[in-house]
Amino acid sequence: MTTLLQEIQSKYSSFSEKEKMIADYLLASPQEASQSNITEIAEKTGVSIATITRFCRKVSCRNFMELKIKLARDSHDVEEEDFDGRIRQQYAEMIRDIKGLNDNESIKRATALISEAKRIFIYGVGSSGLAAQELNYRLSRMGFDCEAVTDPHLMIIRSTLLEDGDLLIVFSRSGQTKDLITAVSMAKQRNVKLLSLTAYDHTHLTELSDEILWTIHPVRNQYLSTGLDLSALYLIDLLSLYFLDDPKRNAIYQETIANITSKVLLKE
Repeated sequence: MTTLLQEIQSKYSSFSEKEKMIADYLLASPQEASQSNITEIAEKTGVSIATITRFCRKVSCRNFMELKIKLARDSHDVEEEDFDGRIRQQYAEMIRDIKGLNDNESIKRATALISEAKRIFIYGVGSSGLAAQELNYRLSRMGFDCEAVTDPHLMIIRSTLLEDGDLLIVFSRSGQTKDLITAVSMAKQRNVKLLSLTAYDHTHLTELSDEILWTIHPVRNQYLSTGLDLSALYLIDLLSLYFLDDPKRNAIYQETIANITSKVLLKE
């Protein structure tokens, strides 16, 4: 069953600017919000009470009280005070959210696209580029013909040269990075499949996608989102384990790791 926070994330791109201010607050501080009255939330977000009431109906709540009840249900964890406890709590929340956003069928469809691809190109800019490189390392070690592309200009070049049977995998939290979308649009004209890993629905990226795996909205883990998106890394682990369950892929992976290790030892 979809939780309130998951519904807010999935509808985020369709919200108005003022509604996004409410959404950002609820996603970042669900427990605090569940203990606040409508006037307090209006003051904290800088919007009117009427805007909050309309927002409630947009996220399948009949009124503000139902919104509070659902928030309390979603944020049942006890707030930790030390850094270690806070990080463990955020990890637990991330895993719970990511499991709710992606079912087994979507994972199977994503792995089928990867398995059937002739060549795989993985795009990502900035911190999403780190995720693209990590997935490239994983798939390359298992024998897939793939390449990570993190430079926008090189993306355009690669998109121009893609062929039928190739797969494009794109990491983009917002799904709205201009240079990235330009390259993806060019790639789709080449009749390639597109697998996207993103946090926002109703964007240019999701409209172009053949399959989508959902990452966590950035404000859900504020102080943990300065580098590699942990929810993207979780999905990379999930995809990797799926393929490592194949004896042939596992054998290739073990061989490549053994070769890498032997070369490192020789240098020492």
